Amino acid sequence: MKNILSLITVLAISLSAPAADYTDRLEVTINGQSSTQQATISLTDDGAGNMKFELPNFVFFLDGQAMPVGNIALTDVKDTVRNGVRTLLCRQDISITAGNLPDYPMWVGPSLGTVPVDLVAELRGDQLYAVINIDMSATLQQVIQVTFGTGGYQVGNSGFEQFHTATAGKATSDEPNHWHSFMSCTGALAGFVSSTPHTFVSDMVRPGSQGSKSVLVKSASVFGIVANGTLTTGRLKAGSIDAASADNCSFSDPAATDTDANGDPFYATFNGRPDSLVVWVKFKQQTPVAEFPYATINAVLTDGSYYQDPEDKTYKNVVARAACATIESNGNVWQRLAIPFLYETERNDTAQAPETVGCIHVTISTNAAAGKGTAEDSLLVDDLALVYNSAITDIKVKGVPATPGNDSYTVSVAGGITADDIAVSSDGHGASKQVTLTDTDYGVLATITVTSADLKHTSTANVRINGATITGIGNVKQQTGSASSVTARYGIDGRRTGTQPTGKLHITRYANGKTVKSF
Repeated sequence: MKNILSLITVLAISLSAPAADYTDRLEVTINGQSSTQQATISLTDDGAGNMKFELPNFVFFLDGQAMPVGNIALTDVKDTVRNGVRTLLCRQDISITAGNLPDYPMWVGPSLGTVPVDLVAELRGDQLYAVINIDMSATLQQVIQVTFGTGGYQVGNSGFEQFHTATAGKATSDEPNHWHSFMSCTGALAGFVSSTPHTFVSDMVRPGSQGSKSVLVKSASVFGIVANGTLTTGRLKAGSIDAASADNCSFSDPAATDTDANGDPFYATFNGRPDSLVVWVKFKQQTPVAEFPYATINAVLTDGSYYQDPEDKTYKNVVARAACATIESNGNVWQRLAIPFLYETERNDTAQAPETVGCIHVTISTNAAAGKGTAEDSLLVDDLALVYNSAITDIKVKGVPATPGNDSYTVSVAGGITADDIAVSSDGHGASKQVTLTDTDYGVLATITVTSADLKHTSTANVRINGATITGIGNVKQQTGSASSVTARYGIDGRRTGTQPTGKLHITRYANGKTVKSF
């Protein structure tokens, strides 16, 4: 009777789990060229740990031409939960079916046969972020990468293509969406500094840009003092006649409920651990000032609590910083800046920094010193992007360095090993690592995959571990069956477990002899 009731409960959960639809920005990248559009993805949870992932009516555009692909559906996708984030990870060979949009009578997908598709997705609350790689190299000689949402890994409107009108009294100014300047500032002197626009829409774009706009930031004179042209993901405060006062600052306060004229908050939520910030700028100091010739950009990752720039105290909520205070006019030409993030724990190995990133605070200004420069300085900004690395820099097995070769690493280690005995170093902060072990006639083959923190880039390496055996799981007899058939699961101590642990590090043994360490 108990078994019947349990079965009824499972069936009830499955039947009561409707599909959830997520609509967001979809970016399609092919051969380095990208296009964006809106799309809807559906997730259906069967209540038993399996998800169905659907991207219906997938159409991408290349050189302005529509390419109707069809319906992409992945079934029985396993998900794991860690720190409140549901992660979906799978690779499946699927058949793409025809869509049903009336504007496209012909769909490419059904003619492609079986297509390998890789999916990595994260679900945070009601926000879905997904990276889908569709391998069409056998038919169309290309791999299509589809990115849905931002996942909190990039700054909103970082291409400066969308603007809204900010108003202060009778004065107005064009401010980029998700960015702010003096027209929406606060502080005792807000009425004075907001009387003159500091940001403008520009049709001058950096070389090779796929966009059509950039933002122009200009300085101005207030009470005979230069007010640097400033743009921030937070909010500006004009609180003192003294230009160098910390009461004149940009700040992010996620606890505040204020919104701008576009309905967006005066802060930028963020989840990533980027390795560098790339941005294009074109700077002109109207009258050269030898002592203060530079524009500046400063990006700070915090845990999501209040922060201001310049700082009025020592902030212990800072995770990392990327700053360049030496942006030159350089003949007033476009310059590409690549600014590395320096993490607090790297800057000082005794530093205490938050583990979780919750906000990114970016400030861009026409001068690195407050109130300096001239009243007609200008700074064009375009295509800001956060870069996430995934390169493998070092591999050790039980502390023994592996030697890189032409196509693999090699190391000799006697005795039993588990995936946890393999230490992998990467140049990517927050990059995830997966290790697969396979029995061989010489020992063990370890296949390592490193995925960047934004899930968009991977690096792989094979390690020949001579003389080793697989601890615990190595004693399980290899069985016949599909590669996806699970024969056993173990904790990292090599002890066998009955079911798949959720959100815990474990090792899975498959029928083909492979083992995978995962959460």
